[in-house]
Amino acid sequence: MRRCNSLRDLRLVSFSKDFQFLYLFPNIVTMFKKIVASVLFCSVTTANIAIADTIEFPEEELATETVLPVFENQRGVLNRAVVTEGRIEVGAGAGLALNEPFYNPINVHLQGTYHFSELHALNLFGFFFMSGLSQYGEQLRTADNLGNPFDAGEAPAPQSLLLANYQIQAFYGKISLTKKSVMNLALVGLVGAGMMGYDSGGSVPAVNAGFAQKFYFSDSFAFRFDFRLVAFQGPDPTSQDLTPGGSAPDPGDFDDQLYFNTYLTAGLVFLL
Repeated sequence: MRRCNSLRDLRLVSFSKDFQFLYLFPNIVTMFKKIVASVLFCSVTTANIAIADTIEFPEEELATETVLPVFENQRGVLNRAVVTEGRIEVGAGAGLALNEPFYNPINVHLQGTYHFSELHALNLFGFFFMSGLSQYGEQLRTADNLGNPFDAGEAPAPQSLLLANYQIQAFYGKISLTKKSVMNLALVGLVGAGMMGYDSGGSVPAVNAGFAQKFYFSDSFAFRFDFRLVAFQGPDPTSQDLTPGGSAPDPGDFDDQLYFNTYLTAGLVFLL
């Protein structure tokens, strides 16, 4: 080992020890560059692999449609507020014959329904028509400008209509008419047959179809609105010369005509 023979030599040795890390700096920079390059290369390579990969699933494992689970005992409504199965429904009200040209369109009705289940029921409905002529019937009878006034009151007029119907409930739910109250409602369909009675004492078969809407105030009381189309073949008043004050023809002298009358009724019903 070389000895330091002078103060100058001592200073050089001390200086080399203090700044010897400067000799290692280029190696550290080179190593850092290699590490950064390696990280960048791995990131780019991984991204390219992810983009290029295609993931495939078997067709039988993919969903094709949305279905509801199947239960053994299906129930459309839970905790029904208005239970009708096994109960009798009675009601009364009034209505109009919407397309009656000659006779008083106002009628009153009585009805009764037995519910075999929440869906199926038997409905009995009886119309009772008010006597007299309609507004147009009166105009035809009293019109002075007609050469031959026409008095439909001398022909057989509908007096009653009795119907037996199969009733099926198409919808049951709730409706909120205000923010503080909820009302139950039910929509039912009707189809059946019966007899149309005339004030002359005769009667003819009739068939009908329609629907009814019920709005329940409680589990026993409800408003019921019915709309029905009734088809029957009855006497045609226009087939005879019906002069006011003349003698009325025999009911058998009138020709028959096929009628399609529509009836709108409203009333209250009560579940027993």
